Amino acid sequence: MKPVLLLATLVLGSVGVFAKTSRISSDKVLGTFFNEFGKGNMAGVIACFHENAVITAVRKGSRNDGQLYGSYEGLKGVEDFLSNMGKEFDTKQFQVEHIVGKGNVAYASGSFLHIIKETGKPFQSDWALKVELKDGKIISYHFYEDSASYVLASKK
Repeated sequence: MKPVLLLATLVLGSVGVFAKTSRISSDKVLGTFFNEFGKGNMAGVIACFHENAVITAVRKGSRNDGQLYGSYEGLKGVEDFLSNMGKEFDTKQFQVEHIVGKGNVAYASGSFLHIIKETGKPFQSDWALKVELKDGKIISYHFYEDSASYVLASKK
């Protein structure tokens, strides 16, 4: 084999192998997100998101300042979402029961028990999450929960 062809084969072969092994799966990204969240490492949570991420907390649409449900955009939106959750909830239990991913999409489900800080009332729900990835990071995050239970627990 000629030296140039050998070098090209080594380089291109290495790139091909590297590309296959360095691509992180959607379920692994989601698993990392939950691990960092569970540790309280907000910098680690934010690092899971793409700079152009869109978070949909239960419903699409605008929010009033401090309101939890609605849409958030970009890394600033991720920070706002996390901040709003921290202001709203005292989490007593958060269970991740399933994570399934294929390609750039992953789904998770589980249950939680929060205490609404303003009312002291429990908010318990099953939940589901769908994420889509771009460049190995979460670009779309849509969280589903029993919002009617939230409304009841939020009433003073």
